[in-house]
Amino acid sequence: MIAVFAVVFTACQSDQAAEPLQEESKLSPEILAKLDAALFDTSTAFVTNFMGEDGVAVEDMFFSFEQINELEPADPLAKHYRTSNLVSKLPRAITISVDPDLGVLGSDALDETIQMYNDLGIRLTFTRVAFGQRGRNKADIEVTEFYELESGGFITLGRAAGFPSRKGDPARGFGINSRWFELSIAPNVSELAGTMAHEIGHCIGLRHTDYQTRESCGQNVNEGSAGVGAIYISGTPTGSDASSIMQSCGPAIDFNGNDITALEVIY
Repeated sequence: MIAVFAVVFTACQSDQAAEPLQEESKLSPEILAKLDAALFDTSTAFVTNFMGEDGVAVEDMFFSFEQINELEPADPLAKHYRTSNLVSKLPRAITISVDPDLGVLGSDALDETIQMYNDLGIRLTFTRVAFGQRGRNKADIEVTEFYELESGGFITLGRAAGFPSRKGDPARGFGINSRWFELSIAPNVSELAGTMAHEIGHCIGLRHTDYQTRESCGQNVNEGSAGVGAIYISGTPTGSDASSIMQSCGPAIDFNGNDITALEVIY
């Protein structure tokens, strides 16, 4: 039951997968040093290609090699919850698309996620567009499909491709692990929408609410500022918030009051 519990409630915990690219030996000492200095747990980090770029999957995030070179040493005593960069040019409508490989479930979940955010009445709104377009028609955030096996009783449900850029654009997207759909604890629409809302939170600058401990994953690891900032959002708890949709490892499927406050403050 402990293993099943871990699999059910891992919102975006990062684990090893079995593909040839994903060998820690391919991580250079310089890359490992930068990730270690940013207080990431590199024990399960691996080199991979994600959303068309080569880089490293570490914990529940993916960073291109260019992004890793921009990481700065983290402050282990930081007590904050958003990144330094946020989406700018507000109010702003963000377009978002979903990979057809995620099926009807993925399509319905994205519609529910968009409604969740748009119901908040903040200065960010989301509009769905067709997947796979190019140039000016390409979605600001793309939801893609990836496949990764569970490891040690945990499964990576989603993985965000970084945080907002220095130019004030959201991260280019996130992936949903279709392996989750094959398990006995396969998600319903609301559960998948909750995971999508979590990953969109990263794309627009939200950090984990338990980033200081990752206690929702049964860990005691401080993610620190991770080189992208970890700034406290006024009006929210300074400690772990067990019902927040931004916990490191679920199981929230909707925003709680503190999530709403955080989003209202920054957007």
